[in-house]
Amino acid sequence: MEIENRTQWHPAFCSTIELELMENEKGLAYDPEYYLSREPLRIDLLIIKKKPEEVIKNEIGSFFLGHNIVEYKSPDDSMNIDTFYKVLSYACLYKADTGAVDEILDTDITVSLIREQKPMKLLGQLERKYRVKQERKGIYRIYDMIFPMQVIVTKELEESRHVWLKSLTRSMNIAQAERLLDSYDRLEGEEERAKAGVVVNLVSDINNEIFEKIVSGGDRMSEALKRMILPEFGELKDLLADKDAEIADKDAKLADKDAEIAELKRLLAEREVHK
Repeated sequence: MEIENRTQWHPAFCSTIELELMENEKGLAYDPEYYLSREPLRIDLLIIKKKPEEVIKNEIGSFFLGHNIVEYKSPDDSMNIDTFYKVLSYACLYKADTGAVDEILDTDITVSLIREQKPMKLLGQLERKYRVKQERKGIYRIYDMIFPMQVIVTKELEESRHVWLKSLTRSMNIAQAERLLDSYDRLEGEEERAKAGVVVNLVSDINNEIFEKIVSGGDRMSEALKRMILPEFGELKDLLADKDAEIADKDAKLADKDAEIAELKRLLAEREVHK
């Protein structure tokens, strides 16, 4: 189940992060599922700032340094104290297993843990050992650690600023879905739309009923978008179009028959007149 969920959620999560940070897309490099060693240990997402002076505009990345390790937990997964220390160990391995001694400084690494629901127990345990501060809505920074760390609760993030991350949910409402589709429509770059398509396809499948309502009542939506979020809508439209064409063809044939009958009646009437 965990492997299945990972396959489903992880590609969409990586796309949402790139969309969240798209204002800095030229200054960041992404490495999904970065392998820490020859053993099956891997980071969900590694984000590297190409230039030290790069300033991240999005608030979730405002504390990023040169090397930024991100762990994402889907709505189906838990985030507990062992998760915390596992990711912390990933950061330590990443720092230690990069070639030359001190090639990557511990002062140039950050760690982020991201989940929809607030991990109350985890934050409570951390508060007993470290200084935990809520910097902004949904962003909790952990101080006095070996690396700068943060826990991001996507459910608490501001809707208008984090449409993409907040879309990774099983409980999307119509307003959220419409906002997501509007954000998709505003994207102009082909690469950005491809990443956004991964997200929209996932969440529209998981929140199928909500998107069905939008498709059925969304006259302003493009046919292409309707087909993307609800493939069966496209099949239904094609079927209806075929039926309409079939009916139109039958109507045309009936009209021709009516015209033939009317002409025959006219000829018969003329013949009666001339008798």
